[in-house]
Amino acid sequence: VKWKKQAVQTSGYQIQYSTSKKFKGAKTVKVSGNSKISKTLSSGIKKGKTYYVRIRCYKKSGKVTSYSVWSKTGRVKIKR
Repeated sequence: VKWKKQAVQTSGYQIQYSTSKKFKGAKTVKVSGNSKISKTLSSGIKKGKTYYVRIRCYKKSGKVTSYSVWSKTGRVKIKR
C-alpha cells in the first residue's frame, strides 16, 4: 500500500483491509511515524482474492489519540 505523505504533522497512519466491501472482519495495521509512505501487507493475504483497502492518519497528544476520516476505499486483486 502506498500513500501521499500528509503536510500536517501526524503521529502515523492506520491501514485497514478486508475481502468485504463493508470491512467485516477487517484487519488493521498501524504504521508509526510521519515519514513512511508505504507498507507491505502480507499477513493473511491469499492469491486470487480481491481486497478492499482504506487508510487514515492519527495524531497522539498525551494520552489522547485523534483520528482523521477514512480515505476512499481502494480495491486490488492479488495475482501472486
